[in-house]
Amino acid sequence: MASAGSLRRLTFRVGRWPLALAVALILAVWVAALMEPPTLPSGAILMLDEASAVLRPDGRAPHEGPVRLSRRWDAQYPGLGGSATYRIELPAHTGPEPMALLFSRVGSQVEVRVNDGLVQRWGQLGDPLFDASKHPVMAVVPAALLHADRPNELRVDVTIQPQRLGGLSTLHYGPRALIEPVYDTSRRWRELAWLVFAVGLSGMGILTGALWLRQRQPMYGWFSLGALIGTLRIVDRAWADIPVPWPMLGALAATCYLSHMVLMCRFSVLATGTAPHRLERAMDAAIFLGAALTASSFALHRPVLFTLGLCTVVPVSLASLWLCVRRAWSGPDAGVGAWLLTLALAGSIAAGLHDLLAVRISSASGLRHTYLQHAMFAFVPIMGWLIAERYSRTAASFHALNAHLAQRVEERERQLTEAFEVMRAQQQDQAVSNERQRIMREIHDGVGSQLVALLNMVGRPGTPSQALREHVQLALDEIRMAIDSMQTANDDLMTVLATLRYRLQSRLEAAGIEVKWDVVDLSEVSELSPNVVMHIQRILLEAFTNVLKHAQATQITVQARLHSEAHVSPHAPRASSATVATISIADDGIGLGARRHREPADAAQAHGGQGLDNMRFRANLIGATLQIDEPAQGGTRVTLALHLPRTPVEDPALRAL
Repeated sequence: MASAGSLRRLTFRVGRWPLALAVALILAVWVAALMEPPTLPSGAILMLDEASAVLRPDGRAPHEGPVRLSRRWDAQYPGLGGSATYRIELPAHTGPEPMALLFSRVGSQVEVRVNDGLVQRWGQLGDPLFDASKHPVMAVVPAALLHADRPNELRVDVTIQPQRLGGLSTLHYGPRALIEPVYDTSRRWRELAWLVFAVGLSGMGILTGALWLRQRQPMYGWFSLGALIGTLRIVDRAWADIPVPWPMLGALAATCYLSHMVLMCRFSVLATGTAPHRLERAMDAAIFLGAALTASSFALHRPVLFTLGLCTVVPVSLASLWLCVRRAWSGPDAGVGAWLLTLALAGSIAAGLHDLLAVRISSASGLRHTYLQHAMFAFVPIMGWLIAERYSRTAASFHALNAHLAQRVEERERQLTEAFEVMRAQQQDQAVSNERQRIMREIHDGVGSQLVALLNMVGRPGTPSQALREHVQLALDEIRMAIDSMQTANDDLMTVLATLRYRLQSRLEAAGIEVKWDVVDLSEVSELSPNVVMHIQRILLEAFTNVLKHAQATQITVQARLHSEAHVSPHAPRASSATVATISIADDGIGLGARRHREPADAAQAHGGQGLDNMRFRANLIGATLQIDEPAQGGTRVTLALHLPRTPVEDPALRAL
């Protein structure tokens, strides 16, 4: 039998290869998503960072003049929406080759015109259900719209909702053949990354949710909730026209953003051990306080409230990281999983602090990337690792338990076998003892009583020799019946009757009595116990002895038959049939009534009463019935009916159904 350690190692190796491949694939896509997009070739491509703009913030006077495109709208006008028109001079263009404009960020709704000709539109101006600023966009400028002899005018009209990334950031202008491949490559990687992030988070969220429903482990439940909330954040980043009105969409996405971080911290703590009560309360407070500040921020158009809401996450994140570091360093269950969780949590906190300090609080330009959504995805393969780790440990423990149970079952089977052998030996000893007791009782009651009677007769002067002979013969018959009942071959009714005929045939013929044996095949009545054989022999012997002593008969007819008795129970749907073996001994003597009149009262009582009562008593002991009557043709008939076990019989009415 394989040891539990080898089974565990086998389970570990088998279960880890698919997981390792999946983790490697996820990490490859993740690293590719973190890479910088391909750079544009220099020379033929212009980077434009200045424009002449008319900025029209809501509730304020318009501003007209030159602007730096790297300056964010929400930094210049925090919490305000509005509209803007940007005008940029493009160089003259000769030749049929189309040009392209690559916007690093523009929004929220945009119309692009070149020389008053509409080139591209993203959404309808002023419609808050569309947001073009979620990812870079490209517009193709046909060569027919461009002037060859003078500069061209680029006009970008935008509308912006409060607390939404809007306005115009830096852009690149150049031949379409150079810009489009770079844009397509960046877009494919971006779409693949968002797809992997969304599928990975949602799939792992559903899996851990199912595990939580089955096992009710808080670790799975919090990870599932955090992963599904993170999926909503990914969908918001990838879907430009979500049918949710602004600013409700902004408040929902921002709440998912901060809640996702707190829930991943809670998962990390639970995956390495139990969560302290104070830390759990602090996490709950961070989520509720952050959600309240976020909702107030978008309702009151105060971006600083959302920034404060994000700051509430920092203390609980750092506390969770410190606890995970301590457990990974010196915890009783420290291992690879604890260190992976600690590193993932540290990377996520570092990415979150970068996004908070270097992007949001510093009001950096839209060209700076945020990394939290990428860092948080590291929890997905780690969660898969933990599930596989727990599965391998559980499988190994099950194998060890099965091996232990098999050993215990084998030990218990051995004990039961030994106990059975002891019990069987005891049963054999008891059977031998019972058989000895029975033989002793039969000898005492049968042979002993005959010898006592014989002894009394011998001591009585003038006792006829014929009476002495009869008692000696009866004693011999008792001994022979005791011996016959113990023979293993005498276990069926046919053999019992044949043995009895062999024992009595000579005595009956010597007494001038003719015996007619009318016995059919009784092979069904087999496997009779020695006790039953003894009682049948004694009943029949008593019947023959009565004939010899009292009947004055010249003929005895022994008849044996088998017949069935149907029995229908009101509680059973099927009838049952009982097989009955009937043995009758009939003589042509003077009959019972004549015997009672001719014999003295004490003799009649001794021979007729006690003998018949003994016969009935023995019949009751073996479950048989005894009937003694006088047939119409005269004489006496003794009938013994031996009932055999019942067997089910199919009802003809049921068969017809």
